[in-house]
Amino acid sequence: MVLKIKGYTAEYIKRMAKSIKKAEGITHAEALEKASINCGFHSWKNFQNQLKNVASIQRQETVKSLNKDPYRNLIVAAINELLQQKKINFDVNNEQPGKAGDMDGHFLTKLFGQNCAILWREISYQELMITVWWKYDHSKNPQANLTGNERENFNDTPLADKRHYRKFVGAVVYGWLERLTGHYLMGQDGEHIGKYYVRKGEKIELEELPFIKSEGYQSDGKFYR
Repeated sequence: MVLKIKGYTAEYIKRMAKSIKKAEGITHAEALEKASINCGFHSWKNFQNQLKNVASIQRQETVKSLNKDPYRNLIVAAINELLQQKKINFDVNNEQPGKAGDMDGHFLTKLFGQNCAILWREISYQELMITVWWKYDHSKNPQANLTGNERENFNDTPLADKRHYRKFVGAVVYGWLERLTGHYLMGQDGEHIGKYYVRKGEKIELEELPFIKSEGYQSDGKFYR
């Protein structure tokens, strides 16, 4: 959809500016300012800011209409990948209820074309905590090449001080996958999806990702405390 503000598109104002530039012999930037003012805006920047606001509102409405929380969508994509790679499964017959730790693990992969780390940890009663480190760059993790307890161990959240996260990870989000009473990601929409860290600008990009259908389980369901 082509965005319009007061009936004007960015392309229309640019075409108008091109004509003004040619007619008056002024710079492209000056022509954009004049064209914007002629269309009822304070400046070209003012038009761009209004355009961004409309785009943001439309994006939020689209997300809402799809009943899609961007963080839940990311975790669904991660669970699909885990199941496809046979890292986890829903066969709990041979597991002991109440025992945690049998299925803990992590691996580095790509989701939506971006490098990510997916972590899974058994909590209790076959429930798994699924964590995604979105846009994770291991080479920039300050704990990556250390030794002993200081070395990155992929246990829920990165070991580095949180102030360093923006250098190597875009978001750290998590949810809980029920496997005993049913097969589903707990909660609905944005409820019961944890957001430990989200870098500025990442939510907008996550909102623009395609909607992912869960494969072999439900993307929402009852939450157990």
